[in-house]
Amino acid sequence: MKTLQLIASAAALTVFAGGLAWAAGASVSQKDKLFSAPEVTITAGSAITFTNDDTVSHNIMVRGDSMKVNVGVQKPGDSTDVPFAEAGTFGVTCGIHPKMKMTVKVEP
Repeated sequence: MKTLQLIASAAALTVFAGGLAWAAGASVSQKDKLFSAPEVTITAGSAITFTNDDTVSHNIMVRGDSMKVNVGVQKPGDSTDVPFAEAGTFGVTCGIHPKMKMTVKVEP
């Protein structure tokens, strides 16, 4: 998992023997320069696993009032977990392919 530069609410974390983990959320694939879903709804404290099933690199970028994430280059075959600590609506794009767009709705 790539390290994300993100400030998250500690209350949204689940602590276990191995360290810290996010609650299960959703999985989104990237293929043919598209996200597998135009919209995903999860609960606060969950993460979305973004998997690059494409033949080209991608760069997941999340924007919303309470968070901004730039995952960096994600090569074919890579998976990255992006945690969503707070409720809200977030736009997700690819920094390399700006026509790739989706929405994440995070419920309390």
